[in-house]
Amino acid sequence: MCIRDRYQRRVRGTSNARMSEEDSPELTALKARIADLGNDALADDAIKATFLELSGDELSKGQVKRILKYAKQGGKKVKQTPAFKQQAAAAEGGKHGGKHEQIAEQRRREQEENNYVNRTPVGEFKVDLSEPICKDYRPEAVESAWYDWWEKQGLFKPDDDSDKPTFVIMIPPPNVTGSLHIGHALTCAIQDCVVRWKRMQGFNTLWLPGTDHAGIATQVVVEKKLQAEQGLKRHDIGREAFLELVWKWKHEKGNHITKQLRITGASVDWDREAFTMDDKLSKAVTESFVRMADKGLIYRDVKLVNWCPTLKSVISDLEVNSVEIQPNEMVKVPGYDEPVHFGFMYHFAYKVHNGDGELVVATTRPETMLGDTAVAIHPEDSRYKHMHGKSLVHPFTSRVIPVILD
Repeated sequence: MCIRDRYQRRVRGTSNARMSEEDSPELTALKARIADLGNDALADDAIKATFLELSGDELSKGQVKRILKYAKQGGKKVKQTPAFKQQAAAAEGGKHGGKHEQIAEQRRREQEENNYVNRTPVGEFKVDLSEPICKDYRPEAVESAWYDWWEKQGLFKPDDDSDKPTFVIMIPPPNVTGSLHIGHALTCAIQDCVVRWKRMQGFNTLWLPGTDHAGIATQVVVEKKLQAEQGLKRHDIGREAFLELVWKWKHEKGNHITKQLRITGASVDWDREAFTMDDKLSKAVTESFVRMADKGLIYRDVKLVNWCPTLKSVISDLEVNSVEIQPNEMVKVPGYDEPVHFGFMYHFAYKVHNGDGELVVATTRPETMLGDTAVAIHPEDSRYKHMHGKSLVHPFTSRVIPVILD
């Protein structure tokens, strides 16, 4: 049974007299909802405002804790202060300001601590170091303003004229198609530790930041955006206009990633930030491929490839999703208006050239037979012994093709 259910069961078992002595039905229902949400209720302004209106108190962590404890205990009634003690406390409050006023003042101070406001101008040294340190760690109070000042002071830049030993590493460029996750944070934290350690050792350090264009993934995202907003395809606007859209989208997403890196405190040199589609990097990639080709390390050859009919491009094995299909299944294929028939065996009869008889070939890909240049048979298959050394006539192109043994 969840906390909320237990809280509401306790409410149903409470007499009207007890409810009137404690909470109104509206406040009781609101507390049940708070018990269900836990500390997440503190982020809901509507809940906080309603709680203040019904109870007269601001919703704090302490209030949530008491509500949760009360619900977990099965709705046991909180011990009430006797009337004569309340009267005595009220009289005492007239002398010393009252316990309620002291609690309210404490809550006000806690609220001021929670609502931290950074008063340091961007890029300037932090101005509010003299303020009391919060009881718990508050990132916005501790970390704000520092990174802007580090960046403005150029603390992460290497000295081009230095004779110190150099230490240079490149950040593994995250894909511009998404946001950073915990894996990026872990990798960057390790690299940052190494770079700062080398910097303290006296090395002239450079940690190079950048993002990756993500190839086909970026193209697909931008194409979908273009289709949704303008009803156009990339071929409708041309290569140059489409590249401009890719760059625009990169600046929007890339800025989000660099903002996340700044929040982590990464000590990179932002003036050297790179993108894998930059002109200089593109030229470097071309030069690298040419050099490897000249050395025979890479080569061009005729191979089976993954052709995408929608993208009109070859894609890598990593970008192919394999789908299991059943025999005689109609499958919707991107780029085709009608479903395509899969898992059906087509049979073609190749007539013997200058002779009688035929050789039947079966395939699930009938479109490939237009490019057939030979028909292979097993040399030991007794069914086709009489076909050794024969030639066949292509049923559509009338080309004469040989029978080969394989």
